[in-house]
Amino acid sequence: MVCPHCGSGVIAKKGFSYTKHRPTAQRYVCKECKKQFKARFEEEYSDFPKILLMDIETSFYHFVGWGTYKQYIQHHQITKHQYCLSWAAKWLYDKNVQGDIVTTEEAFERDDKRILKSIWELLDQAEIVIGHNVERFDLRKLNWRFKSQGFGPPTPFKIIDTLTVSRRAFFAPSYKQDFLTKYFKLQNKLETNHKLWEDCESGIPEALNKMMEYNKYDVIGLEQLYLEVRPFIRNHPNLGILLDDNVCPVCTSTDLETTSAVHMTTAYKYPILRCGNCKTASIRDRRNSNRLQNDYRMVP
Repeated sequence: MVCPHCGSGVIAKKGFSYTKHRPTAQRYVCKECKKQFKARFEEEYSDFPKILLMDIETSFYHFVGWGTYKQYIQHHQITKHQYCLSWAAKWLYDKNVQGDIVTTEEAFERDDKRILKSIWELLDQAEIVIGHNVERFDLRKLNWRFKSQGFGPPTPFKIIDTLTVSRRAFFAPSYKQDFLTKYFKLQNKLETNHKLWEDCESGIPEALNKMMEYNKYDVIGLEQLYLEVRPFIRNHPNLGILLDDNVCPVCTSTDLETTSAVHMTTAYKYPILRCGNCKTASIRDRRNSNRLQNDYRMVP
């Protein structure tokens, strides 16, 4: 990459240009002539952090019992263990929704090893993983299945759980993804029923195809929900660190405006910036607006 103004190869990244909250071009600044220029993204967004949105679908447990009344099911009553029916995932801003589902033969044998390998490979690449109830269910269930099928853990990554975010930020009537996507007029879940899971366990091809479609629609809605609630995520991983650039820590935009508000700690006060793209408020690191440093602290 060289500067189109002076031909210098001494350049630095300056965040991304956005259209409708999606990055469309990488910004650069020339260290020689100080002018900025843009370079359009490749399809795979090679410079953007690897942010994976994912969702899994699982089979039933099969139990034996002594009645239909409310009772505690113990582990020795399990006759067939739960396994992963399918997974769907996409990289943030990528149009391609990936997925995998068991075959008819694998459903009969309750064998999810093949599809676990494919989702393991995606998780191993990810720097951040996003899902709805992903921390308490999807990832823990996958870890159990990874261990059961002889896989080690994937490379560590940060987690953003839109269910946890929604519960912390909002006092909503419901925190289910189906309710939130309908309320915010986003991509809705497909309608399903109990029989779809029964037919998938029976290996019926039409049911498996419908389950894969249902799973992928969940991920499309998940991405839209994440972008909707993103400004309310107080502990969002700092994308500026991954890019090694002075950009909005949430969406990587350079459209930052200093506001009149400040964020105060026990020792400093920091000017608050507002991102023009995702509307998230942030503060500058390592710089503060105090004229004199305060060496005193509150007693813990």
